[in-house]
Amino acid sequence: MTDDLAPLPARPEKPPRRRGPLIATVLLLLGVGVVLFVTLGDAALVFYEVDEAVEKRDELVEKRFRVVGTPLPGIVETRIGGESTVVFTFCAGGVYADVAHAGDPAELFQPGVPVVLQGEWVAGSLVEIDSLEHSANDGWFLLTDHMVVKHDNDYRTDKDRVTDVASCALKE
Repeated sequence: MTDDLAPLPARPEKPPRRRGPLIATVLLLLGVGVVLFVTLGDAALVFYEVDEAVEKRDELVEKRFRVVGTPLPGIVETRIGGESTVVFTFCAGGVYADVAHAGDPAELFQPGVPVVLQGEWVAGSLVEIDSLEHSANDGWFLLTDHMVVKHDNDYRTDKDRVTDVASCALKE
């Protein structure tokens, strides 16, 4: 055993850490988190038919939800608050709800063709609702901002659509 009293070489200095990759990683994770939050938030929206949405209106006030139904004849196109709006009456299971859809309607939107809307209940009335042929006129309306025409692989004629609208037992 020999005792070597020679000094050990100094440790090399660590190069300064780069913060760029760390910041990029944090931003990437934050972006993924935001996308997941928005996507999962939309997936959590509850889906109702018009009759259920009317029945549960007290529970649904101030909550966004999806609703499906059939637009009745007598659609009114107007501008509300400077925005293009379509006002119509929606029906399912013989129950009516008035709708003010802000923005452009879906491409295949027309009476008798079921649609899925996303929005919330609003207490009150609009002048345009009073001019609808089959208005629910119950002091509430659905304010929606997202519309998708509900379709399947079955071909349906205009006569079939009229039958669907008639199944809502139109009020006179």
